[in-house]
Amino acid sequence: MKKWILFHKIKTGIIIFSVVLLTILSSTVVTASSDELDFVYGTNHFNGAAYSSALIPHNIDTFYLLADETNIITARHTSVYYWPITNEYKADWESANIVVEGTLEILKHNELVESIDLTEYVIQYDNLNKYETIQLYLGEDSIIARQNFEYMITKYRDDLYDYNIALNTYREEFQDALAELQAGNITEDELPERPLPLADLTLFSTNLLIGFPVTLPVGEYNIRLRLPDKSVQKDSEKKLVVFDSIQDGASYNILTQDRWTVPEISEDNNETIYTIKGNTFFMQLYHQKQYNELYYMRMNNPQDKTARADRKVWVPFSPVKNMVLEVYDQQRSFTVTRGDYFVHQLIGSKLGYEIVDFDPETMNRPSFDGYKIVVDGSSSVYRVIAKDTQNNALPGSEREIRVLYIDRSWMIYCVSLIPLTIGLLVVLLRRKKIRDIKVIG
Repeated sequence: MKKWILFHKIKTGIIIFSVVLLTILSSTVVTASSDELDFVYGTNHFNGAAYSSALIPHNIDTFYLLADETNIITARHTSVYYWPITNEYKADWESANIVVEGTLEILKHNELVESIDLTEYVIQYDNLNKYETIQLYLGEDSIIARQNFEYMITKYRDDLYDYNIALNTYREEFQDALAELQAGNITEDELPERPLPLADLTLFSTNLLIGFPVTLPVGEYNIRLRLPDKSVQKDSEKKLVVFDSIQDGASYNILTQDRWTVPEISEDNNETIYTIKGNTFFMQLYHQKQYNELYYMRMNNPQDKTARADRKVWVPFSPVKNMVLEVYDQQRSFTVTRGDYFVHQLIGSKLGYEIVDFDPETMNRPSFDGYKIVVDGSSSVYRVIAKDTQNNALPGSEREIRVLYIDRSWMIYCVSLIPLTIGLLVVLLRRKKIRDIKVIG
């Protein structure tokens, strides 16, 4: 009995000690001063299509932003650690994410050109049409935008509750009415109507955030963070390169009927698209811009080590609408309009699907849209180009389509047999000559 009491006391003491130790450790994390943390910049930058975020740790001296776009720079104290798998520094935001207050100073040729104060901001977009609806709100507008979003969430929750009640009521009334219909007391026109389904809430919104909004023309700048006591924050002096696109163009996502989930991408108008006779595919047209690869890649990841300044990269940023595709073959030309399509999964154990025209009366929403091209084999070469309602061609949208005739593959085998046949004949002739030699002696 005494041994059990002694063991119980020891166990209780260990538990109490563990709780006290965990409390001390957790309080150490929470109460860590900014002097024990690392200063970093972060960006919520516009990448040409949407907003992306990037970390700028202490070892990065230069970072990049797009010209004439509103980008957000944030200043934080956090815990930074090295991640050897990707050879990059990472931020442990859960341990600390402290806003560093002050004024962001922009300098050019060592002269102060702008001082920027901390400002609230919110980023919102529609999930069904992200690239055309994305919006950055600043200051009072951001507060209003966030309040409107929260109101929409509350209203959607209430409407969904009311819809579920109405749906349950409908089901009960429908069962009663169905019995009356079978008894001949009512007609089908008197059956209760199903309540209309609730439209999805597709709006996305960030929380109310805080940062320094920066909008600058092309050029090279220096930045630093001026603290409230007028001193300059340690590790806050960086070089900022603001760049613009090199040229505009048009790209295509090409969805074949048998692999519509894995599109091929054509970025250059000098590229040739290959297909086979009888194939059907869909072309999705996008505006795109070309950037210096080093600038663009390091804007999205300042620690990138693979990009090169002597290379360029195409970036699609929004779908092209209100245009048609002019298709030219070797004999005629015709116009293809943009349409909506629905992917219908086949019923049964066999995997498969079929792509049909979208019907808004019987289908919820289209699976994708695009220009449908049917290769009937009447020509071996096609040329496509996008044009607007005024018959003006979209620069960079021209592509050549070549048809591969796989039914003529026997010709390849015949050609490949020619050197084998010649070699065989040479061997036979040499053997015949050897047999004709007479040995005298």
